[in-house]
Amino acid sequence: MCGAVLLLSACTVGPDYERPSAPVPAQYKEAGWKVGEPLDALDRGPWWSVYRDPVLDGLENQIDISNQNIAAAEAAFRQAEFLVAQARAQYFPTATIDASAQRSRGGGAAGSGTTPVGGGGAGGRIANFFSTSTTASWTPDLWGRVRRNVESNVASAQASAGDLASARLSAQGALASDYLQLRVADELKRLLDATAKAYAESLRITRNQYASGIASEADVAQAETQLRSTEAQAIAVGVTRAQLEHAIRC
Repeated sequence: MCGAVLLLSACTVGPDYERPSAPVPAQYKEAGWKVGEPLDALDRGPWWSVYRDPVLDGLENQIDISNQNIAAAEAAFRQAEFLVAQARAQYFPTATIDASAQRSRGGGAAGSGTTPVGGGGAGGRIANFFSTSTTASWTPDLWGRVRRNVESNVASAQASAGDLASARLSAQGALASDYLQLRVADELKRLLDATAKAYAESLRITRNQYASGIASEADVAQAETQLRSTEAQAIAVGVTRAQLEHAIRC
């Protein structure tokens, strides 16, 4: 009989999952290719430190605190971990404890000598009654239902861990990209402002030459066009820089 119970406890509902076959070549003709090895849940570490920018380091360290996508992915991962713990709890017995209390006053018989407690016109004795009961139950996982449930929740938790790592890496990459583009915009804006200043001086000289009869009206128009075009580029770069700053703050 014991042997039959042990045999049944080893059974599980349904076959084990087997990954479908997907034949791929061992190598490609181009050098440097190899079969992919997904490691979604692997921590990449502070990869942005290669830029040696203290400002970028400070911004990246705030991602886990401020980014709402990471917060949502982390909450989903914590929920998946809780479901795993909840599923594994079904392996163990369940105990229930009930407690109750009752307080009553009993009527005293005449001449019995019973002394009322706490005063009052009616005689009697106050009695307290306490009772407790304990029940325990346990259902053996004969057909592997609990085991399959645990396996399913573990797989879901692993997927959630991968989603969290991917969300964190995506946010870190977007932040680094926006920050570097912002620095490029700063330098480009500085260069355009300096160029516009030089073009403004060139326009002043050309206008003086035109007034002296040395330059033509076309030269003045060309100098003014160069100045206005450069100023317009500087304004566009300033707008782009503001957009990047807002993206970083988000």
